[in-house]
Amino acid sequence: MFGELRSKGSGDLALIVRSAPKVSTQLGRVSSGLKSERGQALVEFAFMMPLLLLFILLVVDFGIALDRREIIQHAVREGARRGAVGDGVAAVQDITHRQSKGTLNESDINVCYVDKNGDGNFGDAGDNVRVSGNYSYKFTVSIFGLGAPNIGMTPSAEERLESAVFSAPAC
Repeated sequence: MFGELRSKGSGDLALIVRSAPKVSTQLGRVSSGLKSERGQALVEFAFMMPLLLLFILLVVDFGIALDRREIIQHAVREGARRGAVGDGVAAVQDITHRQSKGTLNESDINVCYVDKNGDGNFGDAGDNVRVSGNYSYKFTVSIFGLGAPNIGMTPSAEERLESAVFSAPAC
């Protein structure tokens, strides 16, 4: 069986060898066409790189905004815990400011009390203390010269008072 293929294939081999110069010249034309497109990838990369870099910077900037939000949320939660054990408004604002690592100013921190038992007195044991902070994050990356957008953040936390607080502001 293999002998028959060999004898039949020997004539085909001569045909392949004779057509080989045509194949090599056609491959030469194809490869010479590729030589004229040598810098195409570099040009495409040069066009796409600024957009890719802008996208990466926006993702990083948004991640920083989320980190600031988490820091502020932690700070107001700690302030509400301090307020729940009976600390005054100034002490709650101070601890919230320190826990926010300077992100929140004391003027941006609001401390108020919610009358849960309905007796009209704010700051009694059993009422709630609510601490909130106002912060606006400004993106550092501007999109196509339109200016950097802002994200307003107002996290708040509420805890139940364990002891009465005097001169408590109402919410």
